[in-house]
Amino acid sequence: MKLKLEDWTALASLGLSAMFVTLLLSFYNFLIGPEGKGPERVVDPGALILQAIFISAAPSLALAGFVFGLTKTHGTRLGGMFVIGAGIIMIAGMAAGIPMLARIQNQYIIGAVGFAPYFFMAAGTGVVAVGGYLIAASKRKPIRSDLDDLR
Repeated sequence: MKLKLEDWTALASLGLSAMFVTLLLSFYNFLIGPEGKGPERVVDPGALILQAIFISAAPSLALAGFVFGLTKTHGTRLGGMFVIGAGIIMIAGMAAGIPMLARIQNQYIIGAVGFAPYFFMAAGTGVVAVGGYLIAASKRKPIRSDLDDLR
C-alpha cells in the first residue's frame, strides 16, 4: 500500500501519542515510588513533565493539526483513522493516569503534574473530532465547477 504524506504524518502522530502516554505513566509510577513513599532520588517534577510534553505530546498534537491542514477539503480515510487512534490512545492513557495521580504525594504535584491528564484528555477529544472530520470529508464527492476547464 502506498501512503501519502498526510497518512505518514498521521501515523507519526499516533506513535508520538503512544510515546507520550508511556512516558507520562512511567513518570507517574516513578513519582509514586517503591511502596508509595515517593522517588528515592531528588527530582524536579515540573521540569520533567514539561520535558515529556515537549518531546512527545506537543508534536503529536501539532502533527494532527498538520494533517488536518493538508486534507481539510478532501479528507483522508486512512489518515483520519490514524488520527482517531492517536486521540483514543491519549484519552485512554490519561484516564489511566488519573488514578495514579491520586497516589502521588502532594509535594511532587507541582506545575503541570497535577493537571496534565485532564488537559490532554480534552486535547485527545479534539484530536478524535479532527480524525472524524477527515473521514467524513473523504466521503464527500469533489466539487467540480465550470471554472476547472479554464486551467
